[in-house]
Amino acid sequence: MDREQLFNHISKLENDLQNMQENLESIKVHAVKLVEENVSLQMEKEHYETLVNNAKAKPDASFKQNTLKNLYDEGFHICNVHFGTHRHGEECLFCQGFINQS
Repeated sequence: MDREQLFNHISKLENDLQNMQENLESIKVHAVKLVEENVSLQMEKEHYETLVNNAKAKPDASFKQNTLKNLYDEGFHICNVHFGTHRHGEECLFCQGFINQS
């Protein structure tokens, strides 16, 4: 193998290594997103299970009030300002006012 072939081979290996590193970074970013989504879904599942258990314990409230309160307790807005968006654990006075009106 002459010098030019050696340098070409080394250059090709460097390019291959760089491509593999870029692919690994892409996979890592995707893995982080999947883990975050999984944690969020687990939290929502736990909230849902809690709400189901509470709903079984409190059957006296109306269906509408239970449904909206459950959505709010699951972490979603029920007010007309942000309806259906995730609250990320923050309280919303509009939603609470709507629940109290029902």
